[in-house]
Amino acid sequence: MLQCGMYETVITPPIGSSIPGYLTERKNTHTIDDLYAKALVLATDSSTLALVVLDALYVRKSESDRIRERVEQFTGIPRQHIMVSATHTHTGGPIRPGFDQSLNASYLDYMVERAADAVIQAYNERRPATMGLGIGYEHEISFNRRYYMADGTVRTNPGFQHPQLDRPTGPIDPEVLVVRLDDENGKPIGVVTNFACHTDTVGGTGICADFPGELSRSLKGALGERVVSLFVLGACGNINHLDFTKPAFSIQPEHYRKMGRILAAEVLRTREKIEMIAQQQQQQSTLPIAALHSEFELVYRMPDAAAVADAERTLQSANASVADRFFAEELLYVKNNPIDSVPIEIQVFRLADLVIAGLPGEIFVEFGLSIKQSSPFAYTMINTLCNSSTTGYVCTRDAFVQGGYEPKLRNVHRNPPQAGEWFVEHAVRLIRGLDA
Repeated sequence: MLQCGMYETVITPPIGSSIPGYLTERKNTHTIDDLYAKALVLATDSSTLALVVLDALYVRKSESDRIRERVEQFTGIPRQHIMVSATHTHTGGPIRPGFDQSLNASYLDYMVERAADAVIQAYNERRPATMGLGIGYEHEISFNRRYYMADGTVRTNPGFQHPQLDRPTGPIDPEVLVVRLDDENGKPIGVVTNFACHTDTVGGTGICADFPGELSRSLKGALGERVVSLFVLGACGNINHLDFTKPAFSIQPEHYRKMGRILAAEVLRTREKIEMIAQQQQQQSTLPIAALHSEFELVYRMPDAAAVADAERTLQSANASVADRFFAEELLYVKNNPIDSVPIEIQVFRLADLVIAGLPGEIFVEFGLSIKQSSPFAYTMINTLCNSSTTGYVCTRDAFVQGGYEPKLRNVHRNPPQAGEWFVEHAVRLIRGLDA
């Protein structure tokens, strides 16, 4: 019999904490809304899977490992069956050292315990449940942020109605994948939503869960306050909420609320059309539920001599911009603090006709679409920023040639041009293994 547990715990940091996500140091001055760690546990007689998503820019590997270890200790769920990811909010807690070198170790301990406890509590509260799957579409709130300009160059976020604006360099992924979870009496337990758009619509110095927080409030308002809304971030390394073909005033204050409410409307519409998996199938121990993972070594990039010389000239220039100086300093840091390679973990879950591909890093949308197109499953969810075996952007080879913000080498982004192709290759192989 299928059993489900969902739980959410607050992980809001204290005032004065560093807020990561931009190129300069920011300190938290107030809380707009609380941050959460949200957990889903699904179990049959044969296997148990756990997914926990934190309202954070990302979760470092050290903290991800600690979360998995604590969950395994208290539940017995093996770490290979535990997936840890983040919503990527740019108004979240201090999950890494600030630019002033501050590191809030007490918050990291608190965040780890709360996130793990969300899973443990979900595991302890699991009960007979039914599950259904559906796909909606939302085309008007996400946009490819990399543009060809009239002179043939490529810019990231080129500015509203830039006179040289030509066209986006690539697609978006409008799919809104919805997992409906009800108890055996048909009352909602929770909703899992998968959508691809950067969670960076708030800015400033207030702590905020961004549009996934508004999505949660809207779904709770419609389905009940005890319902858990778990948001899974799709492949959106080059996708955000800004349509640069329109004037700047098209983005109003508190745009994240509009984003969340539009997404909630599509989730609710899709949810109501879902046909739940037949009760008799879910009562059988043969209901497919499984996990696979693989690891491979990824050789990191290093700057060449020309790039090092250019960075040194930038730092000696009195006219260099803040951004140029930042990237020059980062490049030289990478040169002086080399990392040869890292073991990459790719993880996949199967839940009946749904497969979840867990990938580390900020994945370009092209890779997510490629995995979906190659998947034999009716429903394929791309979950990014998973388990943090690497951080930073996972760009297409074309992006490295085109330039722009995302491919720039820095401490938290050392991934080589072939990384995304390898991620897809391993994910697809694992997904097809689940279908065997």
